[in-house]
Amino acid sequence: MPTQFPDEPPTERHLAPDPQLMEAARARGAARWAAAGDRVEQEEQPKQIGPLKPRAAAIAAIVALLVLGGIAIITFNGGSGDGATDIANPSHSYIPGMITPPEDLPEDSASNSQNPTLASSALGLMPTTTQNAVPPPAPGDAGRAAGGAKSFTTGPGCGGYTSVGSYRDGKKGWVDRGDGKCGSTFVSIPMSGDSRRDDSSAYGLWTFAVTGTCDVSVHVPNGGLEEVGGNPTVYNVYDRNGVGGTPLASFAIKQVDKRGQWVSAGKFKASGNLTVQLLTRGQDWNNSGPTYAHHAASAIKADCTA
Repeated sequence: MPTQFPDEPPTERHLAPDPQLMEAARARGAARWAAAGDRVEQEEQPKQIGPLKPRAAAIAAIVALLVLGGIAIITFNGGSGDGATDIANPSHSYIPGMITPPEDLPEDSASNSQNPTLASSALGLMPTTTQNAVPPPAPGDAGRAAGGAKSFTTGPGCGGYTSVGSYRDGKKGWVDRGDGKCGSTFVSIPMSGDSRRDDSSAYGLWTFAVTGTCDVSVHVPNGGLEEVGGNPTVYNVYDRNGVGGTPLASFAIKQVDKRGQWVSAGKFKASGNLTVQLLTRGQDWNNSGPTYAHHAASAIKADCTA
């Protein structure tokens, strides 16, 4: 049977809500909330971070180390304030307060022409002076010096001198100069090759059996660079018979500038023996090759008062 559609479209019906039903629904909802009470809103939990990948972990560790390193540098440098004090690092191998490094020796000028020797000691050395060129005095006790002091002289040909670790190798090694007599004899000692380091097995040694305060003077002979080439020559002084331990004092003489002269090294106290040691530190070469420069070991005089 065919379906027949009416000629007019169906009419929509809008039913109004029943007020009583709506009121009853609101009442039931209010009763449920009252029974449940107020609920505290749950805090949001932070997201869990999974384990870092090896490469990311390594990068993070490096960044942390760089940051900590920068903080440490700022701390040790004292920051940028005016009161900051940097930590001073040693710049050479010399004993602080005991030796004058060769690089710190001033050039000769009018202001230091009367002070050719730089020295330092725990006692405090007297100002150095250069005496006129005269031959060394006789060996041993040569009588009374100026001021009533006893004068003693040791050195090659004079007695009281030892060449420790000497060897012969032509102009490279140790070379004896002069006629073997006191006053005209000296020894050319080869340098270590380094102005900051010594050959601990080789040195010149002067010994005095004296007591009291001694004014020590060093004779620098005449000769060329291969004979008298200390620039400077460094000496240690010991209040004992021989070397070892901390020296009583140290001083340096620029032999190349004081050839043929006596140079005062200062005053030193001795309690029975006094020893002077010539060190071998020195550069015996230049950009053109070896110069065969040597230190000169001649006579040393001690004028001592009890």
